[in-house]
Amino acid sequence: MTLTVLLAFVAGFFIGNGLPYFVEGSTGRTVNPGPFGDGAVVNVVSGWVLLVIGALAWHFADVPAHPWPGWTAAALGLLAVGLVHARTWRADVWGRRRPWNATS
Repeated sequence: MTLTVLLAFVAGFFIGNGLPYFVEGSTGRTVNPGPFGDGAVVNVVSGWVLLVIGALAWHFADVPAHPWPGWTAAALGLLAVGLVHARTWRADVWGRRRPWNATS
């Protein structure tokens, strides 16, 4: 059960982390901060990699064997990354965010 909880938490965390990068990149927005550089393509690839890692963690978590702990851990992982994003994206930790109305 410990492995289920750990992998489900990782799955929730990585899926919650990958989704904003993938969505922002696929819509062409480039103001989304990221550790690997600026640009829509970088965000799409980063988000896709994170989503794949999350999906693999979920696959190996064996949540059907322990549904309550597994789903709870995934929800907590999602909440954790949401709180991390709320804090770091607002602070612009990489110092690369430009306002929408800024000219290049």
